[in-house]
Amino acid sequence: MTSTKRHAGASLTEIAAAGGTSHTQVRRTLVSAFPTLVGRGRNMIPREVGDLLAVTFRGGVMSRPTGRMLGEDPAAVLEAAEALAELARRALADRQQNGPVAA
Repeated sequence: MTSTKRHAGASLTEIAAAGGTSHTQVRRTLVSAFPTLVGRGRNMIPREVGDLLAVTFRGGVMSRPTGRMLGEDPAAVLEAAEALAELARRALADRQQNGPVAA
């Protein structure tokens, strides 16, 4: 996402476009995970949060249940994210050693 001179934050529309999802999905996720960031008349969130959200949507790991869980039990989400990162590292190492698997 690119920043404009007028806004230090990211709009929900920018996040949706960068993440390949809808404005509604971004808003629902934010309401579940970070209710203080969105609300009446607030459509801009910190750029860093917007960039991270876009990456999770683009990577296919953000969903409504994940967003809700992020709001309810962030420690569980962090544990799952760390496990997913380790699995990804192992998959990359296996791919480098053995080459990609033919479909």
